[in-house]
Amino acid sequence: MSKGIITRINKDLYTVSSDTEVFDCRESGKILYKKVKPTVGDYVLFDKETLRINEILPRKNSLIRPLISNIDKLFIITSVKKPDFSSFLLDKLLLIALSNNIKPIIIFTKEDLLNLKEKICIKKYKKYYKSLGYIVYSNTQIKKIKKEFKKSIIALTGQTGAGKSSLLNRLSKDLKLETNEISEVLGRGKHTTRMVTLYNLFGGLIADTPGFSSLELSINKDDIKKYSKEFNVECKYKGCKHINEDGCKIINKLSKNKIYDERYKNYVKLIKEVEK
Repeated sequence: MSKGIITRINKDLYTVSSDTEVFDCRESGKILYKKVKPTVGDYVLFDKETLRINEILPRKNSLIRPLISNIDKLFIITSVKKPDFSSFLLDKLLLIALSNNIKPIIIFTKEDLLNLKEKICIKKYKKYYKSLGYIVYSNTQIKKIKKEFKKSIIALTGQTGAGKSSLLNRLSKDLKLETNEISEVLGRGKHTTRMVTLYNLFGGLIADTPGFSSLELSINKDDIKKYSKEFNVECKYKGCKHINEDGCKIINKLSKNKIYDERYKNYVKLIKEVEK
């Protein structure tokens, strides 16, 4: 039995990469009986002779939209101009990544379009997110971004027009077919497939993930608190959600830091979003 990773699915045909070889496999009766469908990103055990997948190995995580498993890192492509910076979208995507055991990497784009006052403002945001322990890059820090690929499955997300395809072009001018396909699936061409594909890049795999611009928040209020780093504290009363409780440490800290206040507003908005 050999081990491999599913890099592409076309109907009932699964492309499995194992070492330097690629195999087109189908599900075995055992997999069909269990009624657990393999997804792109799944590590599997398969038979090279019968070309049958016999076992899906335990998943680190699994997303429904887009349908992909075992993502290690999420590049959150964050535009600061055209489209304008949205701290709410950034905080939401950070929350989705953390709650799915995915390491978020924030990558700011289009900083060259900012005036001096706007640059100072964005610099404060970058400093604040770094202080929370997040990895933050500008899209010009190509060498550092490339190092994030090693032995990782990576996906990209962000606003439409944030610069996802531009970043891919910066990363590798030699990608050509791969870059074009990823770019088109992200909405830059006529290609309209909903298929997820993994491509080799810099010692890792990058996921072409249609639908990753509109991730859904599917967690409870307790998890929002748990994964909102500076709000995951206990107050006077156990289980305080930091909304309007008496003696809340978080509420007492408001109005002392503009970015902190904005993060808090985003936190409350996310709580209300899951209550709908």
